[in-house]
Amino acid sequence: MRRRLLQSLVPLVAILAIVAAVPLANFIATNTTRNLFLSRSNDADWFATMAESPLQSGDIATLRELAVRYHELYNTPVFVVDVDRRVVATSRSGVDVKEPDIELVLDSTLSGRLPAEPKALWPWQSGEMVVSRPVVNNGRVLGASVLRVPTEKGRHDVQNGLLLLLGGLLMAVGAVVIGIVRPVTRWVLRPLNDLDNATHQVTRGALDTRVSTDGRAPELRRLGDSFNSMALSLHQARQREREFVADASHQLRTPLTSARIHIEGLSRLSPTARFALSDIDRLGRIVQRLSRLAGSDRPGDVEGSEAPLDLAQAVKERLVGWKAVYAADDLELIIGEMVPGGVAAELEVDDILDVLLDNASKYGAPPVEVSVTRDGTEVVMSVRDHGLGLGSRDLKKVGERFWRSAHHREMPGTGLGLAIVRSEAARVGGRVVARPPIGGGLVIEVRVPLIDDYED
Repeated sequence: MRRRLLQSLVPLVAILAIVAAVPLANFIATNTTRNLFLSRSNDADWFATMAESPLQSGDIATLRELAVRYHELYNTPVFVVDVDRRVVATSRSGVDVKEPDIELVLDSTLSGRLPAEPKALWPWQSGEMVVSRPVVNNGRVLGASVLRVPTEKGRHDVQNGLLLLLGGLLMAVGAVVIGIVRPVTRWVLRPLNDLDNATHQVTRGALDTRVSTDGRAPELRRLGDSFNSMALSLHQARQREREFVADASHQLRTPLTSARIHIEGLSRLSPTARFALSDIDRLGRIVQRLSRLAGSDRPGDVEGSEAPLDLAQAVKERLVGWKAVYAADDLELIIGEMVPGGVAAELEVDDILDVLLDNASKYGAPPVEVSVTRDGTEVVMSVRDHGLGLGSRDLKKVGERFWRSAHHREMPGTGLGLAIVRSEAARVGGRVVARPPIGGGLVIEVRVPLIDDYED
């Protein structure tokens, strides 16, 4: 925006400078020409005075010597004519009084009028300046003295003056741009810069950011009010989201505690009840993570220094129960490559695998394949299904809270499962990647750092 505004204002300043430069350039050329003309006119007057007596007596030898000396001194040819336009004395031969410039000047001079000043000299022109003065005695014109003045020096002086003018204009334009245009541009764009900074703050999660609308133009004030309303709506939506998750997790704690008490009594009688008790404990941890997810947008730092966890072994142990679940629903679950690899012990493998396998059974199509591999410094747990998959736009949104694909919105679910998976992976420095595999379907990869000192 600032660049476009400067691109509009700087040419305008340049045009104004050019408009101001035209009369200044004309003044420089006219003034230089006039000074040259006046200085040579004085010399022509002097020759006219010196030619008065020779034209009356006919003794022109002295006048010719003066013309030659003047020519040698000032490099300016000079000649004297009588009233009939005959050359009576000249500093060089070959004078043609019928040349248009000379003839025009002699017409005025021999009629007793002073010739008009010549036109302004410009560097790209050429030619000489003709200066003439009448030789007068008692009001009667006896002839004229004529100087053919070279204009090279005058044009050079005009050129230097124009160059100085150009340099001055460039400095003036630069001073105006630096001293006026840029500060004015910053002042005009300051509200937009404030709005841009506020937008970046909101993007980073500071939803309580607001912009000031005091003393602004009506258009900018309306824009600021619209931004503040949007930021307030986002803040309220985020608060409602957190309150919902917090309330849901709080409401789940009591029935989970009660269920655990009852199942503890049954666990002494049935091994299945002990398995259910393990699931109740895991549900309790899920509720705790939901509370943590609702209270912060950033994953916490991993604490503790427990021994690394073999991801492949943990996945195989959890798949024992899931194979029975899939078999009960007549679904095929394939256990693929299982490469041992140490990861942080804090990684909740059961929770992550439960979410991925549950999603694959609901939204995908069999067979579902689970594998654990290594990729450089990462251990990769992959769950692939053979369903319809997701489009490129939906793939970018995988893991956002409460987001669900348009194809699956009629199916039961909250849209929090993959958000929890992403949060759990981030707790140990990992990430979640969704991609379409060859042959169709969808692959969800949970990539976590490999612990170097782990021994297979």
